[in-house]
Amino acid sequence: MQYSYRNPLPNQLVGILAFLAVLLSCGFDNVLGQTSRARFNISSAAPDEIRIQAELPQTIQSWSFRNAYAGILGLADRVEQFQARGALGEDVPVRKIVAGEFRSDKGVSKFQYTIRLQSRQPLNSAHLTWLNDDHGFLMLADLLPEFLGAESIKKNGVLAAFNLPRDWKIYSSINPDEKNIYSVKDPERAVFFVGRSLRKASKSIEGLDFEFVLSGSWPFKDAGVVKAATRVVQKYFELTGFRLPGKTVVMLAPFPVSASSTKWKAETRGSSLILLMDPQARIENWTAQLGVILTHEILHLWVPNSLALQGDYDWFFEGFTLYVALVTALELRLIDFQEYLDTLARVYDSYLSYADNLSLIDAAERRWTSSAPAVYDKGMLVAFLYDLIVRRESNARSNLQDRYRLLFGSHATAPGDGNEVIISLLGSSPATRDFPKSYIESRNVLELEKTLPVYGLLLDSSGASSRLRVNNELTREQQQVLHSLGYRH
Repeated sequence: MQYSYRNPLPNQLVGILAFLAVLLSCGFDNVLGQTSRARFNISSAAPDEIRIQAELPQTIQSWSFRNAYAGILGLADRVEQFQARGALGEDVPVRKIVAGEFRSDKGVSKFQYTIRLQSRQPLNSAHLTWLNDDHGFLMLADLLPEFLGAESIKKNGVLAAFNLPRDWKIYSSINPDEKNIYSVKDPERAVFFVGRSLRKASKSIEGLDFEFVLSGSWPFKDAGVVKAATRVVQKYFELTGFRLPGKTVVMLAPFPVSASSTKWKAETRGSSLILLMDPQARIENWTAQLGVILTHEILHLWVPNSLALQGDYDWFFEGFTLYVALVTALELRLIDFQEYLDTLARVYDSYLSYADNLSLIDAAERRWTSSAPAVYDKGMLVAFLYDLIVRRESNARSNLQDRYRLLFGSHATAPGDGNEVIISLLGSSPATRDFPKSYIESRNVLELEKTLPVYGLLLDSSGASSRLRVNNELTREQQQVLHSLGYRH
């Protein structure tokens, strides 16, 4: 079975015939099998269509599909041809209430439906399921109904089987059993990289199990990705002292459609890092660019993906992560100190371009409903200020990164409210005791022009773009702080 747009039959009919062939050869019951766990068979006969059969250990009468993710709306519109079957194999009528919402008058445990994929813009393709003629990503979070949040699913997970073109391979952080059935403990985080020409490399980094899966042709060697990731992983293992559980997979693919001005997009979900790039992008140093991208995305394997914290603390795991990634890129010499300053100046310009009328906690709660990127911009700048305060307080013997080891030492497996835990941690020293209240919990506007001079930094935001530089005359204390960051003049 191969994808082809030259088939004289319409794509919809091709998909139906292929699906019927599976049923006739195996039988609906045999495809799914008897199980005490929810089981899904996922098949595709064309890039724009995914067919899913399901059998649950209990009967249900309602189904709800995710309609939004990462600010992308209308996902429920993709669900079509929803059908349900009773215990004797009879058809059970199902009503469509609204897009992605279905009801039946009779409880059933078997149902099937089609996800009709549409072409996505590059900005969306790292976050959603998509397929083309050569490869794609299957993400259970937007393929399966949201009833999977039920306690039985949280406890037992689901079983997933795939029926894809014969020459396609499939890679995931989850290892299949001898029958190629995947036992998925957390469907919300499960990602499957599928395609006909996927290449794999494996490496143990600090005793951590990593796989690298690539598709497409690139202006760098596959080994360059492994090398770039290795340096970053070593840094973050040293930073956190926490060993990632299981296998991590780094997945690199070209954008599914023309990327226009977008050079790359990424998402780290569970133990899967998805990186989409434009092979034709004008990037002067691809190896360094890969390293810079990975400093941010790889940290997400630890924060928040390896923490048991709950709640909306995106200001920390996005904004603070951006800053720690910037410092890591500086330490790995992927950027120099001037680029460190220039990056912070550009972020400040972005921050000044919109009204800041929310606390960081409020901004995190409204992350996907607000057009202002305060979680990223303000979060990163607040992390910058915090790092300067800690370095000054400790005579450059401590910094923001040291708080991460403390965080993982106490909360890697212990549940808790993310905001409460991290605010308590950040305010744990005399110089930072009032910091969370002033910069995280309050609606205070950042005025870096007034705040930075005490650390030997001057910010001029009066022109078309802000300029951040080191003062020509530094005190010994200021020199100590800036030298600890990599300033060498």
